[in-house]
Amino acid sequence: MKRAEIPDIIAFLLILLFTYAAVSKILIFHSFKIQLLIQPIPRWSVGILAYAIPSAELLAVISLFFNVTRVLGFYASAILMLAFSAYVGLAMTGVLGDIPCSCGGVISHLTWPQHFVFNLFFLLLSTYGIIIDHKERRFIGK
Repeated sequence: MKRAEIPDIIAFLLILLFTYAAVSKILIFHSFKIQLLIQPIPRWSVGILAYAIPSAELLAVISLFFNVTRVLGFYASAILMLAFSAYVGLAMTGVLGDIPCSCGGVISHLTWPQHFVFNLFFLLLSTYGIIIDHKERRFIGK
């Protein structure tokens, strides 16, 4: 495998993750919104988050598709995964009380520790994508 292929592979994995996550939330939108109501967040934010989370995931996907916007996609992915990891970390500690996972599909069946490791893996992938992209741009620029 060539070094130049690594960002493509990382982007592909992130595209799969966020497409799956967004589509699963959209397909069960009513249930997703109800699950958000159970979360320890202000009620006024539920309507906003119900649309914002899958929209942000899909925007990350679109950004990751194109070389010109890929670094933006890596940053968006890292920010999303950092936020999701922080939330799961708080859920694991019990600080937020006993709360259900509002993720969609197969991911919702993970335990909190499994979910945390899963999120950290994709956070690291996103971060590595940013690092490699910056190195590639510097290399091309010389």
